[in-house]
Amino acid sequence: MSKDYTATRGMASIGTAMLKKRSKMTVKQAHALGKQGKADLHMHSTYSDGCATIDELLAHVQVNTDLDVIALTDHDVIDGALRARDLWAKGNYRFDFIVGEEVTTTEGHLLGLFIEKRIQPGLSMERSIDLIHEQGGLAVVAHPLHRFFRHSCQLAVMDRIHAARDVWFDGVETWNASFCGLYANYIAMGTTRERYGLPELGNSDAHTLSGIGSAYSWFPGKTAQEMRAAIEGGLSAPGGTFWEISSYYDWVRYVLNKEEREARRPALA
Repeated sequence: MSKDYTATRGMASIGTAMLKKRSKMTVKQAHALGKQGKADLHMHSTYSDGCATIDELLAHVQVNTDLDVIALTDHDVIDGALRARDLWAKGNYRFDFIVGEEVTTTEGHLLGLFIEKRIQPGLSMERSIDLIHEQGGLAVVAHPLHRFFRHSCQLAVMDRIHAARDVWFDGVETWNASFCGLYANYIAMGTTRERYGLPELGNSDAHTLSGIGSAYSWFPGKTAQEMRAAIEGGLSAPGGTFWEISSYYDWVRYVLNKEEREARRPALA
């Protein structure tokens, strides 16, 4: 894939062209446009700071969601996603699976999708994107343009990448269901459609089982490869809502219990 991801750079991508400046896609709109698939490509397990084990996560998606494609994107590790893919491949799951990672760059978080090797944290945004592309993966900027969240990619960085000739974002997460998107989603949607014309995604950024699928990306098709083609063709669109209060409660309780357990653990000699 080249940087020329749409024929109308600086305008909304095809997938969101019919939407208002700061609107996500509704179920009715998606189905009218032939976007039957739902993908959630940003979630966390106990391999980073999520509450759910790999087995619990796969079982929950199978039984309690209508998602067609998921990606596991733990912070700066890929081991959990690789294990999840192995378990998924051995099971009889109705959804498709993508290996991913949420990479901590020096200028914000970046989702690496369809990758096989870990991208180390602490690199520049450009270098992180290059390493994802060298693996044949897709680089999607996560929860951008939040003024007060230090891991949110800011406007100057997005402008710099947009202006570059040899590095590019494959997509942008314009709807994030967590606290990262509480006001920034609307800024991300409007700015993306006015300035960049990037393919847009919606994701849950779930850290609990109940958060999975709270936001998602609409796309034509049902498989991981069809989701990839939708991103590459600018056909994806964000949908969904925010985490429920119970998701925050479950996550905070888990984190506090984890800290308590670690504090009680005897120091190694």
